[in-house]
Parts: sequence; C-alpha cells; structure tokens
Amino acid sequence: MTQLTELVSSVSTYSTKLGLVATGGLTAVTAKDTAKGGVETKLAVVAVAVNLQANGDLIKLQSSGLPLVKLPVHNNMGVPANFRVVRTNIAGDMLVSVDKPIYGTHGTIFAFWKPSLGPTPANINDWFFRHSNGLSFNITGLTPNTSYPFAAAYKGNDGEAFVWTAIMTKSAGD
Repeated sequence: MTQLTELVSSVSTYSTKLGLVATGGLTAVTAKDTAKGGVETKLAVVAVAVNLQANGDLIKLQSSGLPLVKLPVHNNMGVPANFRVVRTNIAGDMLVSVDKPIYGTHGTIFAFWKPSLGPTPANINDWFFRHSNGLSFNITGLTPNTSYPFAAAYKGNDGEAFVWTAIMTKSAGD
C-alpha cells in the first residue's frame, strides 16, 4: 500500500522537524507546521482507504488502529423522573414537566387525550403528542374543569421506543 508508505515517511519528516523547533526559531516552526499538514493529508487518504476496505465492518475499522468517530451508543432513556402536571394562571392551560434525565435527550414528548373525543385509547401512541426541546411544555386550549390524562417520555438520540410515565389525570385550570 503506497499510501501507508507515504504516511510513514511523512510522520518521520514531521518528527524530525518537530525536534528542530526547540532550537530552530520561527523558520523551524513553519517547517514543522508544513510537515504536520502533510501528515494530516496522507492520514486522511489512508483513512478513506481503510473505510472502503472495511465496508462498514466495525471489527475491521477498530482493528485499523485509526481513531474512530464517536460510535453510536444506545442509551435506554428510562421513565422520566418527577413528572408534574400543574394548572397555570390561564384557563385551559396546563404546564407539564419532568426532571433532567441522566443521558442527553432530544427533548421530551408529552402526551394527553381529550375526553370529548371519546374514551381514552389504551395505546398511548394514539394520544395527542407535544414535543418540547426542553423538559417542560405549556399545553393550551384545554376545556376548563375537564379532567385530562397526561403522560411523558424522554426522546432519545435514536429511534428507541418511548418509555412512558404512569398516566396522571388532572383537571384543566378554571
């Protein structure tokens, strides 16, 4: 593989130039920086070749010795902690919130059902969803003095199924 031979040669040149920086002044620093750029360019070529040869095989990629971009990690987001549903000062508005999760999320999904549409569906995925990029959301337009079921789930970083809180029924603000 000529790319690998060229990379090894570039690394050697860079090491030599790096050693001269301590006593060589500004010219030596410029030469070292140029050599470093050569290493980075040749390393990129080798990395592309490794990726093509590995063809998505994670074992081959890891055995290359090249640093890999962060591998996707599946974190079970679990049940949201401290789910709260609180009346606001505006009739028909409810503030829903949860605590910050252990892992980073893409926000929180809050679900609710309008009793005026009939019995609450057993499958929570048939309810109304509201996405919040944070940990709370103000649900508006509810009928005052009417009880609504609410639930919440963290939105993870991948397509994992939601893990819902227990259903909480609260009366919308009057």
